[in-house]
Amino acid sequence: MLIKKIMICLALFCVSQSVISADYRIEINNLTYKIAFTPRIVIAHVPVSFFAAGDNLNDTTAGLLNGQINNALKEIAEAGNLGPIIAILDHESIQNFVSYTVGNGLLPGGRKQTVELLDVDETLSNISLFAMMLPTNDGFIALNNMELPRTGSVRYHLNAYDAGTETNTESCADIPGPLCEGTAQSPDDTGEGFVHIHRGIKGLTATVNPAEYDWKNPVAVVTITRIQ
Repeated sequence: MLIKKIMICLALFCVSQSVISADYRIEINNLTYKIAFTPRIVIAHVPVSFFAAGDNLNDTTAGLLNGQINNALKEIAEAGNLGPIIAILDHESIQNFVSYTVGNGLLPGGRKQTVELLDVDETLSNISLFAMMLPTNDGFIALNNMELPRTGSVRYHLNAYDAGTETNTESCADIPGPLCEGTAQSPDDTGEGFVHIHRGIKGLTATVNPAEYDWKNPVAVVTITRIQ
C-alpha cells in the first residue's frame, strides 16, 4: 500500500513538473520622434536565432525552415504583414515549441504598449519580437533570441535593422502606411541583399523629411517582467 502511494505521488509530481508555466508582461517603448511600429509579434520559444546580420532574406532556401522564416521576416520588414510568421507558428509541427502574442495597432513615436504572454511553458526560455518601421521601405525592429527572465525583469534596447530586400527610395510610392499609402512590396527590387543596421532617413524625398523621421539607435526599449 505504501509503495502504491509513493508511485501515485511520483506520478502526480511528474505531471505537475511537465505543466510548469510562467506569465510575462512585455512593455514596448518607442523611443523615436515620429517613426511608427506596425503590429508587433512577440514570441517565446526554444533557443534559436531567427536571423543574423548579413543574412540574405531574399533567399527562400536558406535559414530556418528552408527559407520560410526569411520570407516571413521580409514580409514584416516590407509590409508589416504578420500573416506568414503566424502561419508558421501555428503549424502543428511548431506550435509546441512557441507561444506568441501580438500588440495590435500602430505604435507611434514616444508611446508605449504593454502585452502579456501567459501560460508559457518553462522550456520556452527565449524571446523574440519583430515589427516594421513606418515610413521606411524595409526597416524593422528586432529582439532576436534573447533570454526571458527567470525572476524579476530584464530590459533590452533595440536597434533599427534594414532587411536589405528593397532599395531605400524613401518614395511614398514604395512605402505603405498612413503617411504614404504606397505599395508595400517591390518584387523586382532585391535591395542591398543582406540584413544590416539601418542607415536612417536621408531626405531623398520631400514627404519623408529626415528632420521629422530620422532616428538614432536604439529605437525601442523592451522591458520583460515575469509576473508568475
